[in-house]
Amino acid sequence: MKANETKIESPDALSTDADALTYLTRDPDDIVTIASLLKILGVLLFALVLSGCVNMFLIFRKADRIVVDKSSGRVVELNNRDYGLTETVSIEPDTPTSTDKKYLVKEFLTALYEVEQTTREAQVNKLLRMLDPDLSIAMATRLKQNGVLAAEKTESVNSSWELQDLSVDESDPYILRAIGTRKIRRKAAGQDVEESVQLKCKFLLKDSPSAPIRNDNNLRTGFTILRFRVEPVNGKTVSPVTLIGDAEETSPQNQPVGETTGGK
Repeated sequence: MKANETKIESPDALSTDADALTYLTRDPDDIVTIASLLKILGVLLFALVLSGCVNMFLIFRKADRIVVDKSSGRVVELNNRDYGLTETVSIEPDTPTSTDKKYLVKEFLTALYEVEQTTREAQVNKLLRMLDPDLSIAMATRLKQNGVLAAEKTESVNSSWELQDLSVDESDPYILRAIGTRKIRRKAAGQDVEESVQLKCKFLLKDSPSAPIRNDNNLRTGFTILRFRVEPVNGKTVSPVTLIGDAEETSPQNQPVGETTGGK
């Protein structure tokens, strides 16, 4: 009889089981794992931010300067701290001097009057960069309009320049005077012609307006040519292919510069 008995629960008992609360719990190991990952992520984010800050600091930080006197092996400056002077080395603010002015004028005259057809275009570009921007544009326009470079190429002009004297004017340190001889070899009417003309030059310089003061355009001298004038010593133009500034008095860049001072 007991095997065939069926247990029947009362409705009250079923209602009691349905109303019982259910509790959910998380695996403790899972909680520990998530907390550890969050800590590691925080450390990585901090390291990334710190690395970015250090990189930005190194990018914009002024580089350290280290100066060593090779003749004695002594350190003159380390990490921007002066350690004194030596017998051959001294540290002072960078100030362009008369030597820089003379170097700029010397290179300009060489580029202007020493003609070699294979390098002529590069030399012209070089001398134009030495000029004040307004004068550079005016001179480039004159060269193109007058066909000077084309004439040099047509006549196979080849010339040399010998600087004989270069000095700074005593009344104005921005005025320089130079004198030299240009020897020209060219073809005219199928014949080789050689000419020689002695030129006297006068330059008015100004401090370079761009930053940094010393740059490739001004040959790292810190100066540019504001105006210049060139004329033959004998007062007569000998060569028909001498460039702009030779006995030209009408263009702005060839006006007398001796009366203008303080071109700084």
